[in-house]
Amino acid sequence: MNVLPVIVGYGGINAAGRSAGDYALKRMVYENLSNTEKIKTIESLAQLTSNPDEKYNLDNSLIRKLSKNFFEEVSHRNPNLPGLAAGQLPTGFNPSETYNARQHPRSLAMSIFAASDALKSIGLNWDEVSAKVGPENVSCLSGCAISTADKFGMGGFYQAQLSGARTTSKHLAMSLGEMSADFVHAYVLGSMGVTGNHTGACATFQYNLSMGIDLINSGQSKICFVGAAESGLVPEVYEGFAAAKGLAEDKNLINLQTQLGENSEEVNYRKACRPFGENVGMSIGESAQFVVLMADDLALELGCNIYGAALSSHIHADGYKKSISGPGAGNYITIGRVLNEVSDAFGTDALNRVLVHAHGTGTPQNRVTESHILSSLANAFGIATMPVTAIKSHLAHSLAAAGGDQLTSMLGSWQLDIVPGISSTPELAENVYKSNLSFLLKNQEIKKTDYDFAILNAKGFGGNNGTSLIMSPSKTIEILKQKHTEKKWKSFKKVQENTIIELENFDNEIRSQPPLARYKFGEGVIDGESELEFSNSDLVVKSTNQKISIKSKLPYKEFFKK
Repeated sequence: MNVLPVIVGYGGINAAGRSAGDYALKRMVYENLSNTEKIKTIESLAQLTSNPDEKYNLDNSLIRKLSKNFFEEVSHRNPNLPGLAAGQLPTGFNPSETYNARQHPRSLAMSIFAASDALKSIGLNWDEVSAKVGPENVSCLSGCAISTADKFGMGGFYQAQLSGARTTSKHLAMSLGEMSADFVHAYVLGSMGVTGNHTGACATFQYNLSMGIDLINSGQSKICFVGAAESGLVPEVYEGFAAAKGLAEDKNLINLQTQLGENSEEVNYRKACRPFGENVGMSIGESAQFVVLMADDLALELGCNIYGAALSSHIHADGYKKSISGPGAGNYITIGRVLNEVSDAFGTDALNRVLVHAHGTGTPQNRVTESHILSSLANAFGIATMPVTAIKSHLAHSLAAAGGDQLTSMLGSWQLDIVPGISSTPELAENVYKSNLSFLLKNQEIKKTDYDFAILNAKGFGGNNGTSLIMSPSKTIEILKQKHTEKKWKSFKKVQENTIIELENFDNEIRSQPPLARYKFGEGVIDGESELEFSNSDLVVKSTNQKISIKSKLPYKEFFKK
């Protein structure tokens, strides 16, 4: 049987807070929580914002009006913009303050913090795991879609001279799109496996997940940190989306509120993004999210918690186009393929246990095109009512990291038994395709077996369509019990006991201690000229006697003549 890429940890930071401990999800469904869980959620936010007040933390999280002086911190410009809705990190939290950052772009600081949380969420001693697996077998895939656009990255690279500042030695390197993965390798994991970023506009996370699944399936990696990180909260990104007629501008939001009979004295930024309802455009956010994929046999050996499995992530272009930002046929293919996989591998009845996290940007065009895709294919596969949610209504659009927001939210839903609804949308727009679909306009409490599979959909500019298929923890455990012996399973459960204790300690840390990222600057650096010994099968680090394998086989060598 092939290797199953199981999810053994996840962490991140977005407008709702920390994904570790599912506190970001808890913020999204706050009204449904018990009093005890509400207190814990506020405690987690308070460690980020340095303010214990419940109202402050609720008002300064999720989608809202961008903080007044935010651009002064990240940009050389602070212009008046047509729209100010933002999925900003909780106000008062600066990821650069969680480690010894030195003029790092915001998305890279977010990467360090998010990857650190993902690492802690495994519940294991990382140095021991890395030594056991080998750093060459640990990969990291992460990056941005547009750029590290603030003044410490590409924004400063292009604008410094124009604003009377100077271009620094860091600007060029820190503008590179894959630098999020590079930072995680170099300063968090100390890993030497595959690195990079498969850029695909708003589907970038799904693209990286596809690569991560392939790396685990092929055996090229035993562990893969899959992520994306982006902060689109810079003036130029707002101006770009406004020029493309995609941004929810304040004046249009006021008009919409008037049209819907809502209070229109001021902009209701909380409801700026209204997927599949009457809407006027998208809102921009920021997020960094990482999930940890691991080969299933290694996960059992180490006693990891099993949060689910990443089964597939499909990528298809649109073919010939007129407008490069217009919709096309590719997303029909990606959605169709994941539905076909569920039906083929698990039977047609399994299609009734699928939940869709839609791209759901909040634009008039998206509500029509994406609903048609989902409705048409649900009908084609005989699904009577396929449930659909869209969490940009809570978080805004974090661009490259949007798929990571979807995945960490869904992993949390399987833990907490609740799915966040499209709560900013009071009712569906008239031109939304509704047949064979059930749009969740309110938070939905679920049983762990209600949804065995989640579909994470993205349809980005240029025909960048990505759709991922994720299996629930209960279904994953069912499959693993079939694959592995009873003896191995008992051994796994025994080893897992310590992991559970460590994760309880981490959860307490999230709520009781100021956040600190893991940052190993200059530690464990290997000098190839002086510290390595060489053979035709291994490199050996002299100081630690650690072997790094360089064995590799071409899969088609039988066709070659010796």
